[in-house]
Amino acid sequence: MAPQAINSLADFRKIMSVDFWATWCGPCKMIGSIFKKLAEKPEFSGIKFYTVDIDKQPNIMEEVQVSSMPTFLAFKDGNKIAMSIGAVPTNLLALINKAIEAALPILEEPSEKGDTPIESKA
Repeated sequence: MAPQAINSLADFRKIMSVDFWATWCGPCKMIGSIFKKLAEKPEFSGIKFYTVDIDKQPNIMEEVQVSSMPTFLAFKDGNKIAMSIGAVPTNLLALINKAIEAALPILEEPSEKGDTPIESKA
């Protein structure tokens, strides 16, 4: 699934991984395409990917104190769990992996049908 735009503060409180960008930011465009590709990978389907155009949503930018572009943040239950500043693909991947690790307990919970979670064998 491609990243979705955050259009309100209420949307923002539901998210896991966010790309803060601006149309005038060259590095944002370069790394934004990588963010989009990561969002479409099946192994990352356990988290949601969102984008915030800081010129259209300055209140969200202020809420999380983002001051540089591009900035990527990962959240769990509205709490920041990871941050990456700059157009560095390896740092972005590390942030996404941290979000996946945080999401694992949620993904492994039994469903409403009473299914038991699949345990990983390490």
